[in-house]
Amino acid sequence: MRGQTAVIDPSVKRGFNLFMGKAQCGSCHFPPTYFGTVPPFYGTSESEVLGVTKKFDTIHPVLDDDIGRFKMFELEQFRHAIKISTVRNADLTAPYMHNGGFKTLDEVIEFYNRGGGAGLGLNVPNQTLPSTKLNLSKQDKKDIVSFIKALTDTTGLRSLE
Repeated sequence: MRGQTAVIDPSVKRGFNLFMGKAQCGSCHFPPTYFGTVPPFYGTSESEVLGVTKKFDTIHPVLDDDIGRFKMFELEQFRHAIKISTVRNADLTAPYMHNGGFKTLDEVIEFYNRGGGAGLGLNVPNQTLPSTKLNLSKQDKKDIVSFIKALTDTTGLRSLE
């Protein structure tokens, strides 16, 4: 693409396949834009209830206080619902999640791997993310992060020098 002839790293390819398959990331982060605005007309945005915690903590997780889109709609299904953000350029935008509670992409992937807040044992009755564990291997997680990092495009950035 754009005259680039470099071969795509096998880890990135595996990461894409995991992102779209076993890890189920593509069910919310829709390609080719990789965020929650629904194709093909991109007129509506999805929101999901993930059970996001205040910070990444798998031992003593605490549900984030933000009630999300419930503030707008006052329907229980929207309690803790958040807009799905893009994973493009995610390597440049830490910290992660809507509250900035996760420091690394590895933490984000592990949160999803464990089934979100409900998978961590929190009471999130309207969680839309499946609470079942994904059972991703260490290599799977590494490959997904490689794919996400491959979505980084700095061509639109300008130097501050």
